[in-house]
Amino acid sequence: MAGAHESPEHCQKTSKRRIEARTALIVGLMLAALSLIGWLYLTQTSHLAVTGYYIQEIEQRKARLQEENAQLEAEIAALESASRLMARAKELGFQPPERVTYVVVANYPVNEEVSGATDDQKAAVVDSAVDTSPALVRWWRGLVAQFDAWLRAQP
Repeated sequence: MAGAHESPEHCQKTSKRRIEARTALIVGLMLAALSLIGWLYLTQTSHLAVTGYYIQEIEQRKARLQEENAQLEAEIAALESASRLMARAKELGFQPPERVTYVVVANYPVNEEVSGATDDQKAAVVDSAVDTSPALVRWWRGLVAQFDAWLRAQP
């Protein structure tokens, strides 16, 4: 009976080894899964950080360009100032006109609220008796309409 008694112990050792092998396999698979999850998390975090730095860099570049644009607009305004243009015109030999001649357009509607026109200019337009062709009148009205639209579009 000694032989029969040894057999169950041998089976128990094999069964313990199988349980230990299964446990080791399960633990190994769990470690591999946790490692994969950790690796994915770190990869995503890394990409997120890189994207954040890239966005920050682009925003800084945008701010620099906006500042440069504002400086250029200020420079343009200074260069286009009336006093500078008058000084530059004098440097180039331009002089104020001695006599001003107005072109009168017949039947041109006069806006009395125009603040830039002098009384002489208004009178010259109203009192005109020059006969013009309809084509010229249409051309002139179109030109004035474009100019008015341009003035309204200016900031």
